[in-house]
Amino acid sequence: MVEVRIRCPKCGESLMDEEAPIDGHPSIHVIGEAGGKKGDIRLSSLYGSYNAQTDLDVPEGEETAFFCPLCGERLASTRTCELCHAPMVPFGFAEGGVVQICSRRGCKRHLIEFNDIRAELRSFVEGYSQFL
Repeated sequence: MVEVRIRCPKCGESLMDEEAPIDGHPSIHVIGEAGGKKGDIRLSSLYGSYNAQTDLDVPEGEETAFFCPLCGERLASTRTCELCHAPMVPFGFAEGGVVQICSRRGCKRHLIEFNDIRAELRSFVEGYSQFL
């Protein structure tokens, strides 16, 4: 698996949390809102791992809203999940491009997008070639 470095797509700040590792690597820290309650969510930074830690009680199949813990902006996409039709949640790669995950707990749909395919893909490959 490849460790990704994620930033907020709104403010551009790193969402990586060295102090709360998951799978032996820094986690991705966001604020989640579900059932009218907000709480910390930490996601694995290993691409392909679905491990997460949260103090929110989100039942399987429920949607969660995600927010940047630094700027407070909601991380929302115009896309919906092709599998379950829930809103997708965008995260920026530090090297350029965006990874989007489904907001429904238990759905494993995700996708990677590049705006400037040539430049961002080159930066992505150079940044992660040590893992390939």
